[in-house]
Amino acid sequence: MGKYDHIPMLTGLENYHAWRTDMKYALGAEDLWCHVSTGTDPSDPLDFASIKPLPTVIVQPTEAETLAIRKWLVDDIKTKGFIHCFLSTPIRQIVPNDQATTVRAIWDIIGRHYRRKDLSTQFVIRKQLAALRMKDASNASRYVGEHLSL
Repeated sequence: MGKYDHIPMLTGLENYHAWRTDMKYALGAEDLWCHVSTGTDPSDPLDFASIKPLPTVIVQPTEAETLAIRKWLVDDIKTKGFIHCFLSTPIRQIVPNDQATTVRAIWDIIGRHYRRKDLSTQFVIRKQLAALRMKDASNASRYVGEHLSL
């Protein structure tokens, strides 16, 4: 995928949070995050959830409505394909492979499996944060970088 080689393959709980963060940024850069997002603030267009448009008259959609629905469906499939490229084979098994399942539903399925809190990891991270020390002003960028990565 070239410019997205930095995104890790999702293999399980151990790399879910890093994968999720990188995937969120990549989808945002491709203007596809709205298909995954559940944001409700219309003043934040990058995080505002995109919902499949519906025709005014279900049995007789206008040409404009048909085009809008088609564009939404194509973007949803693009987003599914993008995410699918970064899932390991075992994880692909838990993701429904039907066209009716939206990418938001797939994102939720993956999240329910892997977003659990690992208390032992939290303890280790807190211990590492407490051990961080900044020696002087020239050391600030290293300190901030380590703090952010933890």
